Amino acid sequence: MDFKQLETFVAAVDEGSFSNAAERLQLSQSMVTIHIRNLEAELGTRLLNRTTRSMELSPDGRTFYGYARQMLKLNRDSIFALSRADRDERCVNIVTTPYISRYYVAKRLAGFHALHPEVAFNIITCASSEIHTRLQNEEAEFAFCAMKPMNDAYAVRHCESARLVVIAPDAPRFRAIAGQPFPNALFGEELLITRSGASTLQQEFLRWSKLNIPDMKLRVACSVDDTETIKRLVEAGLGIAVISEAAVISEVGDGRLLAFELMDAMPYHLYFAHKKKYLSAEQAAFRDYVLESES
Repeated sequence: MDFKQLETFVAAVDEGSFSNAAERLQLSQSMVTIHIRNLEAELGTRLLNRTTRSMELSPDGRTFYGYARQMLKLNRDSIFALSRADRDERCVNIVTTPYISRYYVAKRLAGFHALHPEVAFNIITCASSEIHTRLQNEEAEFAFCAMKPMNDAYAVRHCESARLVVIAPDAPRFRAIAGQPFPNALFGEELLITRSGASTLQQEFLRWSKLNIPDMKLRVACSVDDTETIKRLVEAGLGIAVISEAAVISEVGDGRLLAFELMDAMPYHLYFAHKKKYLSAEQAAFRDYVLESES
């Protein structure tokens, strides 16, 4: 029995067919068949009952499936533990999005660095949709993200609730309503600067729009993925935008932008994920620092 046979058997069960398992493992379908036949021959029992239209676990297959998954996990964990000898144990590896890194993670790193100046950080930025894969590939011990990662190797903790606001240039028509929630009717009158449809913030705004201004046609002047560019365009008077309050603290404080409450908007949430095992002393200290600061 070898791990390739176990991996093939588990993939066939998880994917529901030999063809899907072959695609997942980058093997030919005939090789998947060979691995499972050899495994069944070695165990002396049938694990899968197959017809031309369906596949299901035999009673022995159901029993063995759980053990196969445990053996594969133990193999991965042991390899991972040994591979850590090549890593810098004083480095904290974090995966997050550029947006969250800039406006939410930076302050936590600065606070931890003041206490542990010997610790270095490696920040991997990517799209929200890629974070799960990065963790699956064990590229980082930690993640800050807007969606809960579904990975048994990581514990997840809610760390912050963020509020959406409407930002506008410092112009007389907007100063006249300062201190009030942004009137929904103005979304049909003012030009709008938006983020891409894949952005978590954009998805939150689209959900809000469907609930609060479902029949209103929005006048989009520009779509751009960079938050700093959005703020500069609003400041220049091109239009208004919906953005996280944390991203405009300095501009609102300096009077360069005006910020308004978005009526009936639900906050969106940020999560901190940390690997459950194999943290160095420095990495465990960072985990504890973040958890304690959020408690």
